[in-house]
Amino acid sequence: MASGKETPRQKMINLMYLVFIAMLAMQIDQEIIRSYNDTKGSLEETRALTQEKNTIFEQTLAAKAKNTPETFGPALNQYNTLKQQVDDLVGKLDASKGVMSKFAGLEENADQDGFNFNALNNTDASTHFFFSDANENQPTKEAQDIINKVNGLRTFITTNFGADPRMKQVVARAQKSLVTDNAVKGKKKWLVSKFYNQPLVAALSNVEILQTEARNIESDVLANLLQEKVDADIKFNAFEAIVSAPDVVIQGEPAVAKVVI
Repeated sequence: MASGKETPRQKMINLMYLVFIAMLAMQIDQEIIRSYNDTKGSLEETRALTQEKNTIFEQTLAAKAKNTPETFGPALNQYNTLKQQVDDLVGKLDASKGVMSKFAGLEENADQDGFNFNALNNTDASTHFFFSDANENQPTKEAQDIINKVNGLRTFITTNFGADPRMKQVVARAQKSLVTDNAVKGKKKWLVSKFYNQPLVAALSNVEILQTEARNIESDVLANLLQEKVDADIKFNAFEAIVSAPDVVIQGEPAVAKVVI
């Protein structure tokens, strides 16, 4: 602050100033963490709604496959395989969130809204879960398993739907969002940028983003599969004829009748 010998009063003022700056910085950090936590909650709600929608569409596809198996049977088989892979990935990621949250003690000393600043600001939970001995070059077995599931899902989508014109945007989306390698030279690895030394709330949000994206891709695939040859799924098992004709027909004169089935 000022050069030269400081008076006790000046030392006290300087100390109070430093405390004030520290408290202000902590308050800003808390607001950032709280905002991040609110965003994570919104993502969780969005994913839940997407899963409910997928369940309804899945039942529709199953009914169509039962009614016209030659048309929708293969589509249902493709979807069931895709859903299994998405379920595996989402379930694995759910487990990772539980382990990290327990490590940081997220449920301990939380307020009535479930907010725990110290736990959500903890950087050790994600680092130790995803990296052996906190070494960014050594992913844990759990981390590698997640990477394999993400890559497997992307490969399945590309292989099975890449030749379908209707799935062009879905495949492009999967190839862009389900990527875990070094896509751009000079940038950090995907795993490092998302989880190394990241506050717990950031790591949980990054996990939730991946889960939500997987469910959204599943939803897009399902919607496209339901559009396949919809007209072929319409069958009639009852008919009724409606005839509109003159009540009196005179021999030798033309008569017009309309018949509707």
